Amino acid sequence: MPQARTLSRREALRIIGGAAAAGAGIASRPRIARGVLGANERIRLAVIGTGGMGTRHLEALAVNPQCTVAIVCDCFRPRYENAIGVVEKLSGRAPEGFQDFRPVLDRPDIDAIFAPLPDHWHPLMTILACQAGKDVYVEKPASPTVAEGRAMVEAARRYGRVVQLGTQQRSMTIFQDAMRLIHEGRLGRITSATCWIGNNGMFLHETFTDPPPGLDWDLWLGPAPYKPYSPEHHYGFMGLHDYCRGGQLTNWGVHLIDIVHWGIGQDRPLSVQAVGVNPCGGAGADNHDTVEAILEYKGVTVTWEQRYSPHYYGRGYGIRFNGTRGQLLIDRNTFEVHPAGLGIPRYEGEPERSWAHPPHHNDFFACIRSRKRPAADIEQGHRSTTAVLLAGIALKVRRKLIWDAETETFVRDEEANRYLSRAYRPPWHL
Repeated sequence: MPQARTLSRREALRIIGGAAAAGAGIASRPRIARGVLGANERIRLAVIGTGGMGTRHLEALAVNPQCTVAIVCDCFRPRYENAIGVVEKLSGRAPEGFQDFRPVLDRPDIDAIFAPLPDHWHPLMTILACQAGKDVYVEKPASPTVAEGRAMVEAARRYGRVVQLGTQQRSMTIFQDAMRLIHEGRLGRITSATCWIGNNGMFLHETFTDPPPGLDWDLWLGPAPYKPYSPEHHYGFMGLHDYCRGGQLTNWGVHLIDIVHWGIGQDRPLSVQAVGVNPCGGAGADNHDTVEAILEYKGVTVTWEQRYSPHYYGRGYGIRFNGTRGQLLIDRNTFEVHPAGLGIPRYEGEPERSWAHPPHHNDFFACIRSRKRPAADIEQGHRSTTAVLLAGIALKVRRKLIWDAETETFVRDEEANRYLSRAYRPPWHL
C-alpha cells in the first residue's frame, strides 16, 4: 500500500479545516447541534456502525435513561435493520435507520455520535463529526496511523468537542483502585511493566465474490485502497493493514498499554523495538502471529507479549507492574499483589457483563453536559494508540527506533517515518 508522508501539526490543523473531499459531501464549516442541554434532557445519539461491538453499545444505550438512540446507521443494511429491532425491543422506541452516515451528520437534532467502526474509519468519522458540531465516542484504537490520531485531537480542540475513546477500563472500579495503590507508592517505585495476550489468528485463503445484498462495499472501504469484496476482508479486517495495524497489538494492546501509561504516569516512549514470527507458516494476513516488543520510558521498561499459551498465574491476558517493593497483576476481574507480606488482599471484582461498559458511557454523557474532558479523552487515547503503533512500525523495519514525542516523528529514520501516515483513496481526503 502506498504510504503518504508524515503530517506536521500545522498540516493537521489544515486537514481538519477541510477534511471532506468534494465527493464526500460534508461541508468544512462546523455546524452546531442543539446547544447546551438541560440537566434532565436526554442526549440524542446516532450510532454509526452496528456490527458486533455496535450492538453491544446499543444494548446498553437503549436502556440508559440519560440518552435516546435516535438514529442507527450502517453501510450494511441488514445490520442497521437488526439494530432498529434491538433498540425498539429494549426501549419501546424505534430509531431511524440510515445506510449512509453523511445525512446523519447533517441532522441538527443529534447531539453525539457513537462510532464503533472498523479502525480505518475512526479518524475521518471523528473529524467529520466534530466539524458537524457533534461530540464523539469512538472505539479504540484511535487511529491506524500516528498522524491521523493527532488530526483527531486537533479536531476535538478546534471545534470544542468532547471526544471519548472506547478504552472503558479507565471507568472500571477495579483499575481505579489498582492505580490508587500504585500511585500511593504501595509497590515502591515502578521499574517495569508487562502486558500479555494471545496470538493473532490468521486466515489462509481469500475468496473473491459479489458483496452480500444490502452492503455498500465502496462505502465500507471508504479511505482504504479499493479491493474486490471478500468475506475475509469484510469480517477479518483486523488481520489486514489496510484496515487495522497489528491485530491484537492494536486491538487489546491499546487497552493494556493505556493502563500501563496510567500506572507509570507517562505516555511518551523514548524508544521501541519488536520482533514477530509466524510459527504455523500460514499466509494471507498482514500481521505476525506472535509479537514481542519492548518500549523504553524514562526510568521504566514496558514489554508487550503476544503469543500462544499466554498465561501468568492463570490469567490469559493482563498487566503486571513490577515495583521496588512488590508486584501487581491485574485483569478486568481481579488483581493481586505479591508478596503477601505487603498486606494487600486479592481484589475480586464483578465479572465483566459487556464490553460496552455503561459507566464509561455515563462519563461521556456527563462531559457532554459539563464540557469537561472525559476519562478517556482523545489526547490520552491517541498517546496510548501511538505506543502500540510504534511497536508495529518497529516490527516492520526490524530495528530499534528512537521516538521524539514532541514532533511525533522517529529520529533520523525516514523509512520508519513513512509509516506514520497513510494515503487516502479518492474522493476521501485528509
